[in-house]
Amino acid sequence: MLLTITTTHTPATDLGYLLRKNPARVQSFPQSFGTAHVFYSEATPERCTAALLLEVDPVGLVRHRRGPSGEGYSLERYVNDRPYVGSSFLSVALGDVFGSAWPGLTPRQWWK
Repeated sequence: MLLTITTTHTPATDLGYLLRKNPARVQSFPQSFGTAHVFYSEATPERCTAALLLEVDPVGLVRHRRGPSGEGYSLERYVNDRPYVGSSFLSVALGDVFGSAWPGLTPRQWWK
């Protein structure tokens, strides 16, 4: 899954300060379901785009599952829709990766 955030407000590179992520390097954050990567595909004073790439590990989801493992080593455990269910995984990754940017803002300022 890929989520991009773009601004054209001058200077656009202030997006890096707002999100508290350095535009000059790729950052990776391990998640319980895979890995979240943050990078800037474009960072100029006129336009800046931050991207959150979420890699879901479907095999890891099955192997690290808690609770009863079910019937032996059935193929059923590996065939599921979990890698395609973006809402819950993406919301967890957003909170983990960009959570440091939220404390300074009030809920009303989030959507301006």
